[in-house]
Amino acid sequence: MKTVIVALNSKYIHSALAPWYLKANCTPDCGEVKVMEFSINDMADSILSQIYEENCDIVAFSCYIWNIEEVLKIAGNLKKVLPKVRIVLGGPEVSFSSCEIMKNNSCIDFILSGEGEEAFRNLLRSFSDPSIALCSIKSLTYRDGENIVCGGEYALIEDLNTVISPYSEEMFDSVGNKIVYYESSRGCPFNCSYCLSSTFKGVRYFDLERVKSDILLFIKKGIKIVKFVDRTFNCNPDRAKQIFTFIIENAGDTCFHFEAAADLFDEEMLSILSKAPEGLIQFEIGVQTTNAKTLEAINRKTNLEKVFENVQKLNRMGNIHLHLDLIVGLPYEDYESFKKSFNDVYRLSPHQLQVGFLKLLKGSSIRRESDKHGYKFRNYPPYEVLSSDCLSYGEITRLKDMEDMVERFFNSGRFEKTLQYLIKAFSSPFDFFEKLSGYFKACGYFKRSLSGRDLYTVILNFARDGKLNVDLKMVNELLKFDFLASNNTNNLPAGLVRNMEPGFKEKCFEFLKREEYISEYIPDFAGLPAKQIYTKVHFERFQYDVTKDNITQESTVILFDYTHYNSVKSRYKYMKVPVC
Repeated sequence: MKTVIVALNSKYIHSALAPWYLKANCTPDCGEVKVMEFSINDMADSILSQIYEENCDIVAFSCYIWNIEEVLKIAGNLKKVLPKVRIVLGGPEVSFSSCEIMKNNSCIDFILSGEGEEAFRNLLRSFSDPSIALCSIKSLTYRDGENIVCGGEYALIEDLNTVISPYSEEMFDSVGNKIVYYESSRGCPFNCSYCLSSTFKGVRYFDLERVKSDILLFIKKGIKIVKFVDRTFNCNPDRAKQIFTFIIENAGDTCFHFEAAADLFDEEMLSILSKAPEGLIQFEIGVQTTNAKTLEAINRKTNLEKVFENVQKLNRMGNIHLHLDLIVGLPYEDYESFKKSFNDVYRLSPHQLQVGFLKLLKGSSIRRESDKHGYKFRNYPPYEVLSSDCLSYGEITRLKDMEDMVERFFNSGRFEKTLQYLIKAFSSPFDFFEKLSGYFKACGYFKRSLSGRDLYTVILNFARDGKLNVDLKMVNELLKFDFLASNNTNNLPAGLVRNMEPGFKEKCFEFLKREEYISEYIPDFAGLPAKQIYTKVHFERFQYDVTKDNITQESTVILFDYTHYNSVKSRYKYMKVPVC
């Protein structure tokens, strides 16, 4: 008997976790089990043919909002070409509507709801062991002739230490350079109404020594990014401190990403984190809203004052990348309220600000109570909000346009100095991005493919055509600086003007020939000939000293060192140098 477990990831850079858990926890009497990973961007016919060529008896699909439509399409065609194959679905997208999915898709034979390590193993064993009755398998929905037997229980594994680790050599070979997902716990202590974690209470933990062992394995394997999928990683502060300390003490080239609650950081935890090497740790902090009435309505217990205070402390450390989240469409959050939430969070100066749109997920309490807030939402994945009592569809589309601007210009990290200057010409950061999105739309840019280089020209034109109360020469200099600090090329985008002067290149070479300058400014290049150094750095003259927080008009030469990249700020190293 051969089983293939199929994962359709949302992006190529992502990897799957659940299928490898299932495979790792299968016993020899389950037969041969293989994991196949694809992306939803792969051609459905190609995926179908590759599964067909495996000549398997059972095909199991891991189902999420991003892949369920493709999964059902592939499963339907698979049943046509392999009528005897047994098709199994599992995952959050089918766990709360298993009977409905079975009724609407005759190709599906079994659906497992909840955590599947035990149930999937027992299902495979039942195919060769008649003593294992299907009705005894917790959470299983299956066909009994023409009837559908609905599994009414969402499976949870109480003792996570009985679950075998999925991190085998086979998995690492499959993952390659992709992001690796990891969990040190399951569940969440909070009860946010929009989240599936609210469907069951409590947090269960993997043994701490096991977690440490896995962390060492990731570092040894040279995994680039490990994303902890714990819903609120630091909900147990003492445990979180031990893990942070262990990661810092064993720091390698692996970056660790955590979803954390900023109000749960205490001074001891902040002190531990201050010792982390630059770029070792990333935090994703879900603020979601700063509207107190909204927070109460979604059962989200957050001390906003503490959130703001701790985010500012983390930011001042300068060694940890901060990603803050907001959600559009939450109860009682109208356009003006969201504007305030956006401005509140933007002014915390995160490295990224993710503006998401409410999804009324199957199984969530906010979906069950959707009529209470007048929600209209898409009846297909990802079930995103269309309108509510507080937000019209038109307002949501305007916010989607604005979110696009935040993603391109702020989250890219490429326009830091320029945005700081331009936003001062507006009443608030929200007003700036709102006007920029209107300009983008008027110019037809949403319908065109723009490169990263093009965006510098767009901002330059926006500052000019939008009749902003700004110094256009300053905008040129800031855009030029932002480009050179984030791109290791000196080929400037269209529209940006250089301050050309005769003999500038020769002056730069003279600088590189002086040992005292090399020792003071770029000591890593000590002993190298000037010609060799010149290929790894770039000199640029500016009319303003853009290295200062309070920019002044004075001729300044900046050296950009393209051998040193700050992964927290997404910037190359730069410094003002005495090239006269």
